Amino acid sequence: MPAPTEQPTFEPSAAPVGTTEPPPFARRPVLTVAGLTALLLMLISGRYGYLSDELYFLAAGKYHLDWGYMDQQPLVPLLAAGIDAVLPGSLPALRLPAALLTAFGIAGTALLAREFGGDRRAQTLAAAAYALSPWLLLSGHWLAAATFEPAQWLLVLWPVTRWVRLREAGIRRDRLLLAAGLVAAVGVQTKFQIVLLCAALLSGVLIAGPRPMLRRPALWAGAALAAAVSIPALIWQSGHGWPSRDMGDVVAAESSRLLLLPTTLLYAGPVAGAFLCCFGLWCLVRDERLRPMRFLACTALLLLVFYLLVGGRPNYLSGLCGMLFAAGAVGFQHRREAGAARWSWTAWPAYALSAVLPLVLLPITPLPSVARHPQLAAYSRLYETGWPELAETVAHVYRSLPPDQRERTAIVGESYHLAGALDVLGPELGLPGVHSPHRGYWFFGAPPDSATVLLYVGGAEPLKPYFAESRRLATVRTELDLVNVAQGVSVIRYDGPKLPWSRLWPRIRTQ
Repeated sequence: MPAPTEQPTFEPSAAPVGTTEPPPFARRPVLTVAGLTALLLMLISGRYGYLSDELYFLAAGKYHLDWGYMDQQPLVPLLAAGIDAVLPGSLPALRLPAALLTAFGIAGTALLAREFGGDRRAQTLAAAAYALSPWLLLSGHWLAAATFEPAQWLLVLWPVTRWVRLREAGIRRDRLLLAAGLVAAVGVQTKFQIVLLCAALLSGVLIAGPRPMLRRPALWAGAALAAAVSIPALIWQSGHGWPSRDMGDVVAAESSRLLLLPTTLLYAGPVAGAFLCCFGLWCLVRDERLRPMRFLACTALLLLVFYLLVGGRPNYLSGLCGMLFAAGAVGFQHRREAGAARWSWTAWPAYALSAVLPLVLLPITPLPSVARHPQLAAYSRLYETGWPELAETVAHVYRSLPPDQRERTAIVGESYHLAGALDVLGPELGLPGVHSPHRGYWFFGAPPDSATVLLYVGGAEPLKPYFAESRRLATVRTELDLVNVAQGVSVIRYDGPKLPWSRLWPRIRTQ
């Protein structure tokens, strides 16, 4: 009898995805990183003040709740209004979901690394890269639509990746595809960008496989659910002339296609994050042990090409960072196990250097120091300070008007930043509802035609041709003379409108 043929075996370091059970979840180090990050975000959650976008979401949710908006969908305004109704004016409460979502993103990145076959070290490196990403950490400080997207994208990518790994092991788990569709259904209530992720993901599967996924009923059931729940927002968009297209033009005009990729990598992390993104993409394309996951590389490349062509902000790609961090960390594991990682000792110094930028961006520095060094904490300083002084200045001017004039006075903010701050902080100071011709605020409506006195809050005087008289009544001075959006803004009184507001409002819309 011939000798039995010896069956080939795979070493753990050489096993492709799906041929072995995934390594244990690195629970202790990963949850430690996630917990410490969430703790840091909560400790600083009450510093400085509201972000201008948070004020916009609060105003939209409290006073203008609708099925859709020009620049996002109703989930975040509804959540912001709900939290504020329970704990009015509490910044820690408002920002708790953002901190929890960031912690979840850290853990989700480690779980993706585990699906790729990553050991404890790889999972921890991937999780730490997420925690040190300047954009992912900074956006975890705010309740904003951009904060939700990275976690939602991870929640789409993880079940799809797990489905592929289990399929490679001969296990069918179609409920994972349905779960991805459920997440997409929630995601379209945040921003429509998740639709682009799903389209790129399906295209990646069509290009690189596994194509049998496209024949699974659970996949299309999830897609149908996401499409069904987006119908109210689509009806709103159609009824308002598809303003999301206008917002796309605004984003394209504000963005540089040449700087999109470099800025995206800077947002991912100036050292460790950027390198892991590039190396992770390379591994998904070239590493045979990750071959079943090659569709993820196609997904990332398709999205990058799309935003390069049509224009997009760098943070639009931040939802891919966790997946690329995970692939890069596992790629280094493969090299380490093959004895080719002679520079592996540089990992932790690189991570230490990567911590500098995100910690500088967070509102940790005391405001007196920020005032003395205006180059510090630029984003937080610009958009999180000055709002109380703005509201108090406008309220002082409004209260100085005779009662009969106040009854026919409208307040208009030059931008959604200013209008949102006045709408949220103004009622306690006696201010009426605020209007603005800027972006999504324009759709909240014009002042009534009975308003013949206007208090215009802004840095320019674009309405001067439409009124008989104008005079500057006040200028906003913020605490410590901080340089921010509110600093130096004027309060201008206009009298004698030449057109009723119903005719003037379409003429003064700004983007």
